[in-house]
Amino acid sequence: MGSWGCAHLPKTGTESTGEPLNVEVRTETHTYVTQAKVGEVQHRDSSGRLVGTSSLYENQVGSYDVTRWQVFQGETPIDDQDFFNIAGDTEAANRIADYRATGVTMNRVGLGLAIVGGAAMLAGIILGSTVTTKDEYGTESRPLWTTAAATGGILVGLVGGGIAWAGYARTKREHPIDDPQKAANAARRYNKEIGEQPEDNDDEEEEERPRRKRRR
Repeated sequence: MGSWGCAHLPKTGTESTGEPLNVEVRTETHTYVTQAKVGEVQHRDSSGRLVGTSSLYENQVGSYDVTRWQVFQGETPIDDQDFFNIAGDTEAANRIADYRATGVTMNRVGLGLAIVGGAAMLAGIILGSTVTTKDEYGTESRPLWTTAAATGGILVGLVGGGIAWAGYARTKREHPIDDPQKAANAARRYNKEIGEQPEDNDDEEEEERPRRKRRR
């Protein structure tokens, strides 16, 4: 929880340099090995009666793809919020800023609840051991409110810790708007405005439509 309490907004403020915006998308393939059941073996006694079965397993290799992406101004990687600001998509930039600011607020509120809950728990435990009383038969008892304070403090602390962690995760999320196509569209519009001609990787389309000269 101490590490969750240091949530802060990432450094932003990169200004436009006039270089084109780019989005790099790459897919990484990861493999794993798992055991899969491929059959069963029956075990019989000398009379041919079935006494049991055992399963046969073999290793099988599986794979899955992970898509990662990053935004650049020229050759320099920049923050998503700055990327959309430079691209002129203020709605997306504001969404990212609000998302992160909410994360910081959640982190602070959650940490406060965790501290209050921890204090209530300790108070209930300490006071519960100091205000015990004995009845005429020598049986010890403690006020119910001390147990309630300790139990409530634990619950509040757990809730606060969860909120603090969730807020911390929001501020550290790499892509608050996880949509590389949206970023690519914004980059395309911006690059067109500054006179950068996009690369055309579709050979068939390039043959059907001659490449236009860049206007200056």
